[in-house]
Amino acid sequence: MEKGTSLDNKRLPAFTARRLTQTTFLIVEWDDVFNEHPFIYAKVVPSAKTILILDTGCGGATHNPEIGLKSLREFIETVNVPDNNGKPLNEGGKMKYIVVESHCHYDHILGVEPFATDSPILGSSHSPSFVSPENFPANSECNALGLRAPIYELTLVPHLHEITSSSGLSMGLTVLHTPGHTPDELALWDADEKMLYTGDTLYEDDPIIFPTRGSLPVWFSTIDQLIELVETQPDSENVMINCGHATALRPALEVLRTCRKFMENVVSGKEPLKRRYLRRGTWCVEFKEDKGRFSLICPERLVLEAKGEVVA
Repeated sequence: MEKGTSLDNKRLPAFTARRLTQTTFLIVEWDDVFNEHPFIYAKVVPSAKTILILDTGCGGATHNPEIGLKSLREFIETVNVPDNNGKPLNEGGKMKYIVVESHCHYDHILGVEPFATDSPILGSSHSPSFVSPENFPANSECNALGLRAPIYELTLVPHLHEITSSSGLSMGLTVLHTPGHTPDELALWDADEKMLYTGDTLYEDDPIIFPTRGSLPVWFSTIDQLIELVETQPDSENVMINCGHATALRPALEVLRTCRKFMENVVSGKEPLKRRYLRRGTWCVEFKEDKGRFSLICPERLVLEAKGEVVA
């Protein structure tokens, strides 16, 4: 949708929304204070009387004085969306919610609390300690940014978990554990609509940023599994990838393969180093294709470990 106003015609929303498929909408937090512009996905399943929300963004935090509506839930329940016949995605909050977090980084979770009061919040069970209460404030990067970590109950679900509504009806989505960017990274696979949602595992144009707990060898394994998943589809060329930033409704195989090749070039040394700098006491490196669309920022240690070098 265009950057319009809420129903009272007084408050500019922090979010926009447009339809991607018959059931799914892309919501973008378009002017957040962190310059993250996170992609949020909403899958509407009327038969289950439920909307699934993948990630909740930055909580409406902005320097823009014109933005007045900062709650994602309020946006979904009150703001008319042209691609939804001019109605809110969940008018009046009539349908229930299921929230899935692709991973626990701040720009994907800061809008979660208004949903947590009455809705399940699902996350990956791959590394429970990474998202444990004692480690969550640091691993979400809230501590580093001086942010209050949101308080909510996270339900950890296994690899290949089929998401269902509270009444037991299928939401048409399968959870895939996809560690690498973070230990708790997950993806969602919509087999009916041939849509793959990958969080921050990869995306185009903006730098793919790995934290200290990331792993490039694990990332390569995850990418290979995602490529295999798409390749085994009878109409693999029609599978679309949708990421946590910048990339939506793009050919999945092409994006996955091209990004993998870029990362291979980083590890092999074919991709030249653009920058080495100290960030929060850690040496970080930046690589960026001159004529491509992929770039990487990560602790130098991750690249050295992927090369097989011993890191003190």
